[in-house]
Amino acid sequence: MGWFMKAKHSEKTNDPSENKGKTASSETSSKAKEPVEEAAGPDLENLDSQELRKLLEEAKRAAEDRTDQLLRCRAELDNTIKRAAREKEALSRYASEKLISKLLPVLDSLDQAAKHVEGMEKIQQQLLDVLKTEGLEPIKAQGEKFDPYRHEALMMVESDEHDDGTVTEEVQRGYALNSRVIRFSKVLVSKKR
Repeated sequence: MGWFMKAKHSEKTNDPSENKGKTASSETSSKAKEPVEEAAGPDLENLDSQELRKLLEEAKRAAEDRTDQLLRCRAELDNTIKRAAREKEALSRYASEKLISKLLPVLDSLDQAAKHVEGMEKIQQQLLDVLKTEGLEPIKAQGEKFDPYRHEALMMVESDEHDDGTVTEEVQRGYALNSRVIRFSKVLVSKKR
């Protein structure tokens, strides 16, 4: 029992006017509470050095466990924050993908029209420049080695002037948005006769 509690207890027992109304059972119940209050921790004064060392080691282990748990929680929180930041960046980088995908057929039509009319080439380039500011890049195909991650082979064409697996013709241009392919280039691929 702490010194404050002892002082309070002695004040109450020294005042005879307060003791008049108390019964024997209430005095015994308050005495029964005293050992419970004192049993809050081990009596360090009565322990030998070996028992003290054992208690100290247990306390150290408990502190290490708590520190380890704290570090793990902190690392998990840091990872969650970093993952959320990456997801937010990816979302903002690819937010315009749906719109750009809808504009690709217009760009295709301009590609076809540019082959016939000089003025259309300028319009096509202006539209492509606007889309480039959003991260769109055309995939180079003509004369390149066939890449299944960027090209879609429509058919194999026998050719003596190209190496095996070279794109001989681009049927439809492919596009990448911030380095992610959003449409594969449709191509014809050479093979040796």
